[in-house]
Amino acid sequence: MESASNLIIALDAGHGGWDNGALFETRREKDDNLRLCLEAKLQLKAQGFGVICTREADSFVPLAKRTQLVNDQDADLLISLHRSYFSTPSDEACGASGFIYPTASLETSGRAAQLVLSALEEAGVQRMVGISRAHNAVLRRATMPAMLLEVGFLSNPADNRLFDENLINYARAIAKGVTQFFGLNFNEKAKVGGARAAAPPLLDENEIFDMQQLLESRYGFGLSATGRLDDSTRKAAVIALQIELNGAYEAEIAVNGSLSPQTLSAIRPIRPGDSGGLCALLQVLLILNGYEPGDVDGYFGRKTGVALRFFQRDQYIIPSGIAAADTLIKLIRGR
Repeated sequence: MESASNLIIALDAGHGGWDNGALFETRREKDDNLRLCLEAKLQLKAQGFGVICTREADSFVPLAKRTQLVNDQDADLLISLHRSYFSTPSDEACGASGFIYPTASLETSGRAAQLVLSALEEAGVQRMVGISRAHNAVLRRATMPAMLLEVGFLSNPADNRLFDENLINYARAIAKGVTQFFGLNFNEKAKVGGARAAAPPLLDENEIFDMQQLLESRYGFGLSATGRLDDSTRKAAVIALQIELNGAYEAEIAVNGSLSPQTLSAIRPIRPGDSGGLCALLQVLLILNGYEPGDVDGYFGRKTGVALRFFQRDQYIIPSGIAAADTLIKLIRGR
């Protein structure tokens, strides 16, 4: 029987850098591809495989260079990770699918894709769409069994929710399918180590209490300070966000504490060097979630950037240090 330590699995996070891939609301395909790639790398290494990635950061790698990289490393299997997209959001456009090159063998590439998709189905994708053949550039010149996985539709909100909630399970499923393809036993108790984010910090009741009082003093909508990050506090944070967006951008959002489409569309990225009420609210939200941005002074300085990147890392968001809508939503909903 082959040993996992003698095998190299190549993971290709589709798109990257200037190439966002599919876009849906504030979500970019390239980010999801990389998140899944990095987690799958950890899961595969925990099973004893050698792993190479065509990219491990938000960078653009030409398609030909990706294939050359995995060929030069004599990889035993290539998995290119993507998200599907349908121009008109539809409940029916959902689930995971696999693609192999038109001339690829069903006994190698096809069987590997089938095993990985079956494991993903067990892990909770909405449905398994199946395997098709496609003229994909990354697959075309691969000298080893290769597949392209579309893990849910970026245009399907339910698929996105499942992707976020089941990221680790999806990565484990990929590792399980790969293990089965090589005729090895999947170790359910394998310890995952390496670069995975550490457990988020513990919440401090005193700091939450102080931030609740600060929110009430600044916005005055009747929030009671309890020291608990509860639904009332989350609603108050949304109200504060709506007030600040209206003030900063004349967004004319109804101040009702609901993350409405109008609220989400009005959010603009908060960046290092920015200042004002939105920056102060970002600092409050970081503290409510257990991170340390420094004083709530409304200036996006170094400490705020470090705290934000730690939060993004712990939430499996690309740690860009920029608070876009996806990060603000996570901060408000709490971990």
